[in-house]
Formats: sequence, structure tokens, C-alpha cells
Amino acid sequence: MKELVRQISKDLKVTRGEAELILASLLDRPRFGIYSNNKIDDTTRKFLKMKLLQLKQGVPIEYITKKVYFLNYVLRIYPGVFIPRLETEYFIELIEKMPYFAPKEILEIGTGCGAISIALAGVFPNATITATDVSEIALSCAQENIETYNLQKRMTLLRRNMFDGISETFDLIVSNPPYIPRSRLQSLPKSVKEFEPIVAIDGGENGTHFIHKLIKAGRPHLNEDGIMAVEIDESQVKPLQKFLSSNISTPFSFKKDLFSRFRYLFLRNFKNEKSKNNR
Repeated sequence: MKELVRQISKDLKVTRGEAELILASLLDRPRFGIYSNNKIDDTTRKFLKMKLLQLKQGVPIEYITKKVYFLNYVLRIYPGVFIPRLETEYFIELIEKMPYFAPKEILEIGTGCGAISIALAGVFPNATITATDVSEIALSCAQENIETYNLQKRMTLLRRNMFDGISETFDLIVSNPPYIPRSRLQSLPKSVKEFEPIVAIDGGENGTHFIHKLIKAGRPHLNEDGIMAVEIDESQVKPLQKFLSSNISTPFSFKKDLFSRFRYLFLRNFKNEKSKNNR
């Protein structure tokens, strides 16, 4: 097994620890459990050879194992569904830490595999959640994850483009929309630009196309004192400040991720000046 770890490290140009994690994921074992049984039968050896070839070609390991870890959840993920990132885990933590905020009705736009909505269901156990996506395969994946965590009674999935067909209002609207500027798409890692769904990544010319639409179309769907939380790119802070100052009269703020990069936009819907001035 040690020789196999060394080979993975060499072929994929990763550290030994990373090679151990890759092998553990492929074998569905704990990291150090890979050394507890050094014997690999021919079937497993062929399986590993095929999967390692896919990894060398740039296929994300999550698509190979059909599994992604998000906070304390283990979620199914399929090719064609956006893979949630570490930054989005911290996004959930920021929402959870907001003072005096316990939303009862939550809407997620662009749910993908359902990671954000499922995590928020755990953070806010009294909330009901509506999650939308334009992708049928994403919604199918999300439905499987919802059923795994027995959230069918609290979560509703809808195939929608943005707010089309949605008339309700919500205490929290959350989204990790496409926000990568189109000019940067070709500079993304091969595993992202060639294998993940471009519709979940391409944010238009400067990356703010969908964010603008979210804010304009979403604000009427916020309850009084409701919050909209959106993941963004750090390069978009100044353009979004200008857009928000010109189009939105309610307070907004940008927050940093674990790497000290501005990554999240929060805005609160004060529907009257009295409530705004009392804050």
C-alpha cells in the first residue's frame, strides 16, 4: 500500500498526505485505515487504475467517488452538479452567527446538490426551506440528499429560473450564484472549467450579472427585516458598492472568508424608515 501511495503522489504531483487522502476516498476507508489491510485483489487494482487515470485527466475526485463532504454532512454529488467549496461552509457559519436572527422561511436560489439548504436546515431547526435550480440533474441530486437526511417535510425543491413563479416572501434569501468573470474562465483549473457545469460558474462579463438580478428581483421577496446573503468574488466589492448605493436604500455589508478575502454580501430589508432609524 505504501508503494501505491508513493505512485499516486508521483503521478498526481501531490504530497504523501494528499495521496493517502485520495486513496482513502477511492477505497472508502479512513485515511490511516488504508494501511490496515495491504492486500489488494485484482478487481480493486483495476478499479484504482481506472479511477487514478480519471484523476490524471482532471476529473474532480468528488465526481469519481460520488461524494462530497460539507460541514458535518456527507452528500451525494454527480457529474454536472456544482461541487460546494470550503468558502461556502464558512458562509453558513456567518449566517448562523448573525445576532437575533432565526428565519422561519428560507429561499435558496441555485441549490446545486442542496448543501446550503441542508446545512441551514440544521442551523435553523424551525425553518422551512424552498430551494430552486434550473438544472434537473442538480435537483435530482439535491432530492437524494434531502431524503438521506430526512428533510422532505421541511424542504421543497422547485425547478425555477431565479424567482420565476415564486410569489411568497422569506426571512432569508441565500445564494451562491455564478460569479466568475467570463474573462477568467480559461484561467480556472482544468478540473473546474472542463468538468463542472459552466452555467453554475460563468457570471457574465464582470461576474456580477446574476448578482444584480438576484438583488433587484429578490428584494420584493424579502420580509421586513429579512436578509439576503450572497456569495461573491473579492474583485466585485467596489462595483457592487456602486450598484447597491444607486439601486438599494437598505443597509448592506461585505464580509471576509477564512482567507481574509471579501467573499460575502449581506443586505437587510428595512421596509420603512422608522425600523431603519431604530437600528
